[in-house]
Amino acid sequence: MSELALRGGNAVRSDPYPAWPQGGGEENIWLEKVLTSSRWFAGLQGDDPNALGSLFGQRFKELHRARFALPVANGSVAIEIALRAIGIRPGDEVIVPAYTFISSATSVLMVGAIPVFADIEPNSYCLDPQDVARRIGPKTSAILPVHLGGQMANMPAIVEMAKQKGLTIVEDCAQAIGSTLEGKQAGTWGDFGTFSFQSNKTITSGEGGMVMTNDPILAEKVVALRAFGRFRGKTGERSSDLTCQRLSSNYRLSEFQAAVLLGQFEKFPEQDARRQANAVHLTEGIDQIPGVKHIRLYSPSMKHGYYYYLIRYEREEFGNLDPDRLCQALNAEGIPFAPGDRKPLYSHPVFEVENLAELLCPQVLERYRQAVDLDHPECPVTEEACECTLILRHQVLLGEQRDMDDIVEALWKVQRNIDELVWRKSNDAN
Repeated sequence: MSELALRGGNAVRSDPYPAWPQGGGEENIWLEKVLTSSRWFAGLQGDDPNALGSLFGQRFKELHRARFALPVANGSVAIEIALRAIGIRPGDEVIVPAYTFISSATSVLMVGAIPVFADIEPNSYCLDPQDVARRIGPKTSAILPVHLGGQMANMPAIVEMAKQKGLTIVEDCAQAIGSTLEGKQAGTWGDFGTFSFQSNKTITSGEGGMVMTNDPILAEKVVALRAFGRFRGKTGERSSDLTCQRLSSNYRLSEFQAAVLLGQFEKFPEQDARRQANAVHLTEGIDQIPGVKHIRLYSPSMKHGYYYYLIRYEREEFGNLDPDRLCQALNAEGIPFAPGDRKPLYSHPVFEVENLAELLCPQVLERYRQAVDLDHPECPVTEEACECTLILRHQVLLGEQRDMDDIVEALWKVQRNIDELVWRKSNDAN
């Protein structure tokens, strides 16, 4: 049995996995189009017909089979704009998962509404519809499911619940570009779908976002809200006549970002196919390791977007080590695992009442106190997930099949040497 690299043994591998982002000729061609033109700006509302941002929106909506795809500055403001467009008001409650990136909840606060944290399902790490149902109250206005890591949430159940309760849905699809469920793309189940093109995403321009909808009235509101609340004039007036009717700011995407996104978009199909194939091969190997499970729901009707490849491990099979220590051992073997979220969203200081006192009006702050019980959040699945989840980022899946085999070998190696790792941890502590 080979010695762990953390203890001075040879690592499973020394070659790096693919880097991200990956720029190249495609992006250069589109950027040259901007640099050699006089159009560095997509227009007053960000929707000039000849703008590259408009072209990217057209291609993105075709990929997701939606009627409207409207580029914005980033994924966080995409959620804010969507919430404003559906009429969320200060004091309204929006149900969000307790296990996700923080902006899924802080975007709710940014519009003066209240994020109500619900638990996740252990097999998907997405919103648990049953837990959502018990948290719906008279002030609930919307549900914000997150398709975590590319895994689709249980949208049929969430949509049915929203219809029964008269609630709106904003899908956070930041990690789910190209994901589908039952023949419907991520972002087309609810009133809105929001996306991110931040540097880590599978299509990226460093920053950037998208708001997607099938409703023309909602689309018109998004176009206005991303550009200072400017709405077009009445029928018959000049198309250039714009009136600021709603308080908003400038959330338009630049033409330089749109150029990079168009180049990225050209490469996405091949990269996506490679991720899908490598994920299947990797899962076949991981399924053989006792106490290790790939987090996803297997269904012929779902395509996983693979922003993350998440695994959950049984701590007793790994010496009861926490994710940080286990990642340390795997990283030494050359495998770039990272811990999953180490704390639920509601454990971040930003959500403590005293830290919101200067940001929310007294009435809304009191509503927040009543709706959010930080002392008794009752999200046991989320709490457990924070103690036993590891993540591989999507670029790892752009490697070769043998690179996936190294991941499996490293997990086997660490598990078989776990006593040595636990002994060292104990001695280091002493």
